[in-house]
Amino acid sequence: MKNNNFIINEKSLVLWGSNLGSTAGTRYTKYVLSIINLPNDIKSIIVGIILSDGHMAMNYKGKNAYLILNQSLAKSAYLYFVFSFLSHYCQSYPKLSVSYRLGKPSYILRIATRSMPCITELYIKFYVNKIRIIKPSIYNDLTPIALAHWIMGDGSYNGKGLVLCTDSFKIKEVVLLMNVLIIRYNINCTITYHSKKYPRIYIGKKYIKPLQKIVLPYMHKSMFYKLGLCIKRKLAERL
Repeated sequence: MKNNNFIINEKSLVLWGSNLGSTAGTRYTKYVLSIINLPNDIKSIIVGIILSDGHMAMNYKGKNAYLILNQSLAKSAYLYFVFSFLSHYCQSYPKLSVSYRLGKPSYILRIATRSMPCITELYIKFYVNKIRIIKPSIYNDLTPIALAHWIMGDGSYNGKGLVLCTDSFKIKEVVLLMNVLIIRYNINCTITYHSKKYPRIYIGKKYIKPLQKIVLPYMHKSMFYKLGLCIKRKLAERL
């Protein structure tokens, strides 16, 4: 196909989902919402967010679910990094809210997806009676992209290794997550406890470099410190 200025090559291949821009401010009909599907990379991002700082809920009509991610201003670079991928599925831009504790303000940035059937599919997979759970299917769901976002949300590097905060999961669920790290990624890990009752996953320093090779291509630079890289945190958060 030709026009006066350029030639359009109709045979060019485009990775599904890579050409989807922001739709913030746009209203969709029920039909349009019903035919939207999530590319695998977007599903993986959402899975990683569900495992860490995000949560899902049903809309007030109880028909479809949506995803919410809250982050402090200190992690605004990461939140906008996530929004750059999820903006096609959000009706509004990130919103700023403030709360007060002992007279001191606390600022939070929030993004929320639309309530859609494709989000509901993930809600059904990860929630039972409004409680987040881990099923054996996590072996396939915990892709390198999902693992990267899980680490960016709930990872903590202590100089000796990486701790993944899994306080809200039962011990059996934590073991399922560990199995994925050990069997799928060959990343050995153990269980440690926070306050003697909350199970967490610990990955020793020996496995940090192999883990970096897996997830760094999908991480924002402001979160590299969570894998023990030399970049200083205050500098990273400005990138």
